[in-house]
Amino acid sequence: MPRDLSALANENTLSGMAGLSKSNKATNIEREPPMDASDDGHTSDASQPNRLRDDIHPYCQTLSLSDVESCTRLEEATFPPQERCTREKFEYRLRNCGELSMGIFTSLKDSNLPTGETSAPVYSGAPERKAVLLGHIVATKTTTLVVTDEDMAYPTPQNPDPKLGHKEEGRTVCIHSLAILPQYQGKGLGKTLLKAYLQRIENQSVADNAALIAHEHLIPYYEKLGFENKGPSKAQFGGGGWYDMVKQLQPSQNITS
Repeated sequence: MPRDLSALANENTLSGMAGLSKSNKATNIEREPPMDASDDGHTSDASQPNRLRDDIHPYCQTLSLSDVESCTRLEEATFPPQERCTREKFEYRLRNCGELSMGIFTSLKDSNLPTGETSAPVYSGAPERKAVLLGHIVATKTTTLVVTDEDMAYPTPQNPDPKLGHKEEGRTVCIHSLAILPQYQGKGLGKTLLKAYLQRIENQSVADNAALIAHEHLIPYYEKLGFENKGPSKAQFGGGGWYDMVKQLQPSQNITS
């Protein structure tokens, strides 16, 4: 259930994103295509979000189990309690299909960030430099076109139902969480992350569709990003009231075995 990430301004076309794999290689972020700056009443000065991003030098990389604590902290800072992904769900999703999830990071030092304490060193030669998580997309796959409550759940020893959670054979990517730390919203990072993520999914021919559930006021936002409103969702996660949003992808035809 992606969070409200409005107030996004200009960026250029994304290119050169890393392929989907179990590795955790970083990829530099470029900029977003134009979006109406009136979305949140911010200034129409298109260069401002670019300057803000330049200050934090954001980059994308695949998430892994080592990011569980940071993802949990980010979720707690971004969503109301009933809509948060739990630490247990993050563990399940990052363990079973972590290659479907992506984070946007910075090495900027900011002790006030919720994810600052849980960040890991960028590399062993400079332990003072940390990879601080600013936002994430966490996803699984499903065999249906839209996100269901079964997709939102996960199997446990007490309830090992195979209908729950990730379906490796599925061709729809379920975006369960799209979140940016409140301190860094309004800088274009959310839209940057989502566009980079969808491009990588298409380049690697991972899925034919991307699906998410959104509140009604966010429908126009996701429509601008190519998602189609499929109407009220049957999903009752977090109390319900969602709408199904689906984007048809164009998987690359150049994938070789």
